Amino acid sequence: MTETNWIENFKCRCSGIKKIMSTKQGCVPISEVGLKRIAELEARTKPMTDAMKLEYAELVTKRDKPPTWEPSDTCIEYLMEVFAWETQGMIAINKESMDLMQLRKGKMAERDAVRLISLADGVLYLENKDRIGNEFLSGEIDTYLGESVLAATNITDIKNSFDYPTFLKKINNGLENGQKEQMQGYGDISGSQELYIANVLVDTPDEIVEDMKWRLVKKFGALTEESPDFVREWEKWERSMKFNHIPIHQRVFKIKVEPFTENEKIKVYDRVKQCREWLFNFNERYQSLIN
Repeated sequence: MTETNWIENFKCRCSGIKKIMSTKQGCVPISEVGLKRIAELEARTKPMTDAMKLEYAELVTKRDKPPTWEPSDTCIEYLMEVFAWETQGMIAINKESMDLMQLRKGKMAERDAVRLISLADGVLYLENKDRIGNEFLSGEIDTYLGESVLAATNITDIKNSFDYPTFLKKINNGLENGQKEQMQGYGDISGSQELYIANVLVDTPDEIVEDMKWRLVKKFGALTEESPDFVREWEKWERSMKFNHIPIHQRVFKIKVEPFTENEKIKVYDRVKQCREWLFNFNERYQSLIN
């Protein structure tokens, strides 16, 4: 592969779709709502008011002379992470170091989470460890139903909550930013039309519990783990990391996600092409600095 071949073949990770679809303020093209408004104004039988004429002129200009796309700061941040990885195999340390305990539980308790949702739904979810993709998108799908991940009838992405309050907030808040687009991307690369985010609550692995215990010992400045003040505090912490006493169906909260519409898919694909062009131009600028 040549030095810039990776740019020509750049695929957006499904987790990054929301990021690349964000656009710099002032560069947003006309929306479906705007196009409908043009049609409404053109269909009027009565003359337009002055305000309507101004609105119509602005909408038509935006339709006929769409602004040049410029990536938002969020999009650029994602593309720089891609560039760093593809050119030097380096990651964003600050981002990767955030919520390491949460990430660690998610990895260590992955099997328990799959088992929990299988029991809750009465079906056996299969695990996937391979990255799959199409010409524009790629992703690592966690679990699925079907003959294979590329012939899946159901894609369920499991989000392992670290504690009970966090799980409850998921029920109240619904989908997090970017989760909808991530699941739609998974549906696109797998062909599945049944897409779900599953927030689950499983016991914290003993290894993490022990780590938390010694962190708390240091935080309290306790001489030993048997110090009375520490023992009283630790009882509360330990109780808050085990959840098997809560019924199974109260530890799984699923949210259904609708697949891409054809129009949404086209927009995502077009944006990936724009990102390839942007990365190519950035690489040219970068090479001019170091040569």
